[in-house]
Amino acid sequence: MRTIAFLLLSAHFAFAQPFAVGVEGGLRTTGDVSGTLTPESKRYIVGPKVEVRLPWHLSFEFDALYRDIGFTGYGNTCCGSSITRERDRSWEFPMIVKYHLPGIARLHPFVGIGYAPRIVRGSDVSSGSYLIGITENPPASTYEYFNSRSKVSYPATQGLVISGGVEFRAPHVLISPELRYVHWNQPFLYEFGGDGSFQYTSPQDELFVLVGLAWH
Repeated sequence: MRTIAFLLLSAHFAFAQPFAVGVEGGLRTTGDVSGTLTPESKRYIVGPKVEVRLPWHLSFEFDALYRDIGFTGYGNTCCGSSITRERDRSWEFPMIVKYHLPGIARLHPFVGIGYAPRIVRGSDVSSGSYLIGITENPPASTYEYFNSRSKVSYPATQGLVISGGVEFRAPHVLISPELRYVHWNQPFLYEFGGDGSFQYTSPQDELFVLVGLAWH
């Protein structure tokens, strides 16, 4: 009974707090995939957000942010060539605790720290050709062509989120421009040559300029 009473009291306390729902969006200011790939990702990131006000000048924000990631890779060997074009969809779910500092009029600075899991899924299209029969005697001069499409699924990654900005409070509307830094625990995309040489990777450190718009 005590556990049930505690859960009911906690739920009542949570829903009694000011609650805001809206959208978060902006641009990535840091680099794209690097190495032997041609980067083609979009810079925008956007998605819904919810925020719950807590005591002691704190709040909790949850976002579900979407962005497109893409690149093209070219391969050339002694006996053929290929091209691979990949298009991925990234969903990131930042959970941020924010501290709101004393402000002036309707402007209130804030800083935040949190955690963000990330899921990247997509597909690629590969095509090319290579010479066959080179081990024959005499060697054959024929090519084999290929064209394939496949789904891509990367292991989930996690990020440390640090943010800071200012919140403008109007009647029933919150506008919050911010800078948000994310450090991922590992690249979602990485590949190294068999001899240990660098091939390509996705960035682990990213900086975003974002604006949140929420109604409460």
